[in-house]
Amino acid sequence: MNLNAELSTDKLTINSSTIEIILDKNEILFDGNVYIKSRDFVINADKATFNNFNKIISVNGAPSRIDSVYEDNIFKGSADKIVFSEANEFQLIGNAQMNYENIDISSNEITFSLKDGKITTSN
Repeated sequence: MNLNAELSTDKLTINSSTIEIILDKNEILFDGNVYIKSRDFVINADKATFNNFNKIISVNGAPSRIDSVYEDNIFKGSADKIVFSEANEFQLIGNAQMNYENIDISSNEITFSLKDGKITTSN
């Protein structure tokens, strides 16, 4: 059996093998071969959760991967977990690695702003 599910908004498309809507938590769960695409980035992961209340997407994988699709802002990264907010800020958490402007960064946690390119790390 081949299942495929998709959620699209004007800013984001999320594909996965299955989607589960949890009304009482205001969440949507995506499971299996998760692929998230926006005009700025692409994420590949095993699972994702979209919280409609605070507009945050959390993805998990072994590892999860993110790549820019912007020519002006080229970056790529991977981590056990990636959290993305409406404020265009990413957190790469657990075994985080990132390459931005040909600089390699490794840390337990990396925070990256798409708006200004600011990077912070913590171990």
